[in-house]
Amino acid sequence: MVWMASQRPTSVSVRTRSPKLVGREKELGTIVEVVTERPAVVLIEGEAGMGKTRLMTELAGRPELRGVRLLTGTCQPLRDPFPYGPILEALRSLSEPLGPLSPVAGVLRPLLPELAEILPPQPEPLADPAAERHLRFRAIRELLGACGPALLVLDDLHWADEDTRDLLRFVVSMMPPDLAVVVGYRGPFGSSFRSAEHARVTLGPLDVSAVRRLATGILDLPRVSDEFAAKLHESTAGIPFVAEETLRALKESAGSQPLGETLTDRLLESLEVPVLLREAMTERLETLPEPAVKLARAAAVLGVPIEAKVIGRLAGLAGDNLRSALLTAMDGGVLGEVDEDRYGFRHPLARKAVYDTISGPERTMLHGEALAALAGSPVPPVLQLARHARSAGRLDQWQHYAEAAADQATARGDTSLAIDVLQSLLSAGKLAEADVARLATKLSQIALRGFRRDVIATLEHVLEDPPHDPATRGTIRLSLGSLLVRTVGQLGRGRVEVEKAISELVDRPELAARGINLLAQPIDGLTSLAWHQRWSRRVEDVFDQLTDPELRLALTVDRIASRAHTGDGTAWAEFEALPEETSSVAERVQLARLWCNLADGQSWLGHLGRADRLVTEGTRRAIDAGALYAAGLVQGTRVRLDWVTGRWDGLAEQAEALRDKYSDLGPIVQETSLVLGALAAVRGEFAAAHRHLAETSVLAPEHGAIPVVLSAAGVLVRVKLATGDLAGALAAADEGMTVARRKGVWVWAADLVPAAAEAYAQDGRWDEADGVVEEFARGIEGRDAPAAEAALLAGRAALLAARGKHQAATVGFEQARERYAELPMPYPATGAQERAALSRLAAGDRSAIEELACAAESYERLGATRDAGRCRHQLRENGAWAPSQRGRRGYGRELSPREREVARMLADGRTNREIADGLFLSPRTVEQHVAKVLRKLGARSRADVARHLSTYALP
Repeated sequence: MVWMASQRPTSVSVRTRSPKLVGREKELGTIVEVVTERPAVVLIEGEAGMGKTRLMTELAGRPELRGVRLLTGTCQPLRDPFPYGPILEALRSLSEPLGPLSPVAGVLRPLLPELAEILPPQPEPLADPAAERHLRFRAIRELLGACGPALLVLDDLHWADEDTRDLLRFVVSMMPPDLAVVVGYRGPFGSSFRSAEHARVTLGPLDVSAVRRLATGILDLPRVSDEFAAKLHESTAGIPFVAEETLRALKESAGSQPLGETLTDRLLESLEVPVLLREAMTERLETLPEPAVKLARAAAVLGVPIEAKVIGRLAGLAGDNLRSALLTAMDGGVLGEVDEDRYGFRHPLARKAVYDTISGPERTMLHGEALAALAGSPVPPVLQLARHARSAGRLDQWQHYAEAAADQATARGDTSLAIDVLQSLLSAGKLAEADVARLATKLSQIALRGFRRDVIATLEHVLEDPPHDPATRGTIRLSLGSLLVRTVGQLGRGRVEVEKAISELVDRPELAARGINLLAQPIDGLTSLAWHQRWSRRVEDVFDQLTDPELRLALTVDRIASRAHTGDGTAWAEFEALPEETSSVAERVQLARLWCNLADGQSWLGHLGRADRLVTEGTRRAIDAGALYAAGLVQGTRVRLDWVTGRWDGLAEQAEALRDKYSDLGPIVQETSLVLGALAAVRGEFAAAHRHLAETSVLAPEHGAIPVVLSAAGVLVRVKLATGDLAGALAAADEGMTVARRKGVWVWAADLVPAAAEAYAQDGRWDEADGVVEEFARGIEGRDAPAAEAALLAGRAALLAARGKHQAATVGFEQARERYAELPMPYPATGAQERAALSRLAAGDRSAIEELACAAESYERLGATRDAGRCRHQLRENGAWAPSQRGRRGYGRELSPREREVARMLADGRTNREIADGLFLSPRTVEQHVAKVLRKLGARSRADVARHLSTYALP
């Protein structure tokens, strides 16, 4: 049979596999346990690619089997297998010392000439072939028994000849006492040995968690996104071999592109089928009769699991011929029943491997037949029809069906699919101007529900062609500007595009209103609140002229969210007056945006219970409506809300994963970087804190979300003060206050003002210290901002403490602690508790010792190790430190919580002195911790800690 495959470019392929066994640890442990109690027989059953061979390879290297003689053999898929082939292969490697052998073993000399010096002389051959065969069986069993403790590992026994099977049955029926046998096979082969088995391991597909670990190992990444892992599992059916080959192909094709973030159908389709996977599928096809091959090729062209009769129509098969061919293809492992009466391939690369065997002309013909077969369906599958029309060269039909598929996806909220289809149409380059205008307009509208950086380039390309009328240009440009505003570093450019769009949309007031409304949003950049308010008044001027209910709702949503962000208490009442449900998808998108944006605003103001509920419900609404941008954005709010409310367990990992997933989405990058910087700061990891805070736009506020910038400035001031860098703290305070004054939304400065006041007071700049606090007080007056009110109390108390007015400062800090605790914001509440206790101690009140110890415990529960260390340092200074009464657990080979902190600092390149300063420990204590960390991690040096820590499983 000759296969006319599509031509592939010359390439070099290097086989890559996971550096460690993944997803089979339990099975391996069971096998080791069984074979150490000899005699034993273990059967390992699994389909091709499930990892039988890898499991047996790992078995051979286990330390429990040291001193056990390892004998390995593999059956080959030969037309005429050699009798006893795999067992003889295993025995050929034998060497002395062996136990005593009887003359019977000499019968093996012709079969094992390599062992002539070990084996006794060959006896005279017997006249009866059956008796001679029995003698060989006895000799092989005796030779295995003479090996002493031995493990016979035989792979792929489904390809064994009948003589080999009979021999193996003979051996396991009366096992030598020190022998263990492990056989791997697929299919019904193992039923012959079940009476002799001691254990049988059946290998099924890996779960999503194991596939994720496989991906991180092969791609050499610390993590991959949930979406990547789920898509990889779906596309490989969890088959280890297929997953490894897919990952290898991804790694080779990626170049400099980031891996581990998203895995799309388009990317999978563009992958070259790995050589080993293609060869495996070709081998299977070559064993099938022609009708079954035709059926497999027809299924490959159809591309999705489908009814047998449809596949048969393309293959020219029906009735008994179809049934016979289908059963043969299924028995051969090429096709499978994916769902009831729906047949296809287990994973996309298997389909692609078969598809690549079809010649170009035949593909075109089959796609045309598939188009005809599916077009008459009661509910035409327009997306499939579009694919078949394009592959059949019928471009008019392709455009028709593809646009219908995009409309269908848009209507049901499948934003990503709609964008994919419209992008493919616009990138074809063979459309009439009217078609380009219509499709680009659709893309520009749907793109605002999601965030896809590639859409920006498409829209820019469309706008390069000037003949479009102004309204069309304005529509497309408005979406382009909106997408740029969301992109890291593109805020100013995006606003310029929006202003251009407004001027082009003079005849489309409803669309112009969207642009005006976007410029009215005050969150981003250094433009003043007054500038945004001028645009807000323009929105109010046109609002009553608008008739589109979705647009009116969109403007209402943004008005409520903007007012809420700036502390306008009427916004919440207006939100509660809105209907909770609406009928159209577009309006559901707007309501989802409202819940998500309002969650963000309420979290900054300090209405944290409200924010928590809004995040949960907003996420659900955004996902249901296909509002992918809002769904992504609210995850950033969730991470920061967890930081503020003290839910810190696993928070750094969540923030890292979210930032990796949305690396182009400015608001999420900035918000997660703020959380990571703040977490690093409370652990005393100041270099990491500086690195993360730099990504919040605190150093380039014109590109950032100003609430994030001001909060980051507050963290930065505290980091500088903690490291004794007063000049740096003052500079950060000055820059932060400049931003706050330029923006004019003081409720966003709640994290900055107390820290800035502290820095100015330490430098003796009392006028500035007092001025900052009072300017803040005037700025939040009449605002609905509980967090800002608590911060004002903390700032005033800090100035009282700095002036030595300790009793008044104590009252102020206690009031601040109460307000923070009510919100709840446990970290600043504990900070106020600590400051109140220190003020009482400074006033001579020794009863504050207990309060200071409580603050240390609160810091420790949160995970603020440096702050806990500072409190305990103060307790020691006051002669009051005693170890926790809860007792100390023994950690054995695990790192203790303190050792983990030291390990993280070592990985960050910190010296012992820096670690001691960061954790308020003595240098001697740090030396002891460092020695334990190196020993427990198995690291050879301090520089080696980062590598070991990345793979260390925290308890």
